Amino acid sequence: MAKEIAKSLLDIEAVTLSPNDLYTWSSGIKSPIYCDNRVTLGYPLVRGAIRDGLINLIKEHFPEVEVISGTATAGIPHAAFIAEKLKLPMNYVRSSNKSHGKQNQIEGAKSEGKKVVVIEDLISTGDLQSQQLKP
Repeated sequence: MAKEIAKSLLDIEAVTLSPNDLYTWSSGIKSPIYCDNRVTLGYPLVRGAIRDGLINLIKEHFPEVEVISGTATAGIPHAAFIAEKLKLPMNYVRSSNKSHGKQNQIEGAKSEGKKVVVIEDLISTGDLQSQQLKP
């Protein structure tokens, strides 16, 4: 399944290559490869394959999951697709608290003390994810 998804990402130009003009990722890393997973949202068969692949991994490695959490913003739709299919509660995590209203950083299902799988659209260093997972 992974090879088929990788080929699909190239076919829909979600993954692009530029060996002579490097991309700068949000982490500051320079790379000849860029992956824009937001592109997958426009392709139902591709996003379905990604959803099903992630569901298989979740069932295999995290069978006791209780909540699916998406990171803002591009992780949110994939988390929603997965949570819907698994019939699990879902929430999403902002990179920082809102400055108005309840000033929440997490919106949706309560997850404190529960087993949570976090869906991120792309990881380069893991720094942002580790910050968002701190209690």
